[in-house]
Amino acid sequence: MIDQFHSVANNADGFIVMPNRAMSWRMLVTLYLIIALTTLTIGLVFYLHGFTLILPFSGIEVVLLGAALYITAWRGGLQEVILFTGDDIVIERGHHAPEETYRFQRAWAKIVLERSWNSWYPSRLLLRSHGKQIEIGEFLNEQERQGLAKLLCSATSMENKNPGGQPI
Repeated sequence: MIDQFHSVANNADGFIVMPNRAMSWRMLVTLYLIIALTTLTIGLVFYLHGFTLILPFSGIEVVLLGAALYITAWRGGLQEVILFTGDDIVIERGHHAPEETYRFQRAWAKIVLERSWNSWYPSRLLLRSHGKQIEIGEFLNEQERQGLAKLLCSATSMENKNPGGQPI
């Protein structure tokens, strides 16, 4: 999957950032089928005993659970590839292939870890240049985001600062 994702340069240095996935797609489908069969079997038994409204609600429950699991798995398949190619920083986002590509000039790019005014809201890791900005790793937790900010700063070998003026 990574080889398909690298479309800009084969020898470029970079990072692949992706959300933590607890289960593979196959495990998720297996879990869903077990839950669906159990729920529909129970609904069918109640239906056969004269409780006719249980089966339609069991079906609705199975459909909603399937939709929720599919959306969660789809969002967990997102990848961000950050490539450092010569004078550019290229960010590619997508699931199996790049769906969005952003290109910034390395000399003008600034990596900013923007902290929220609320202590409970996570920070944002931004790449800025010439009035444009893109958020990187919005699915990461706070410690992972801070670690990625340090890695990106050292990879670009720039002395970036966050809005408070403190080095990242």
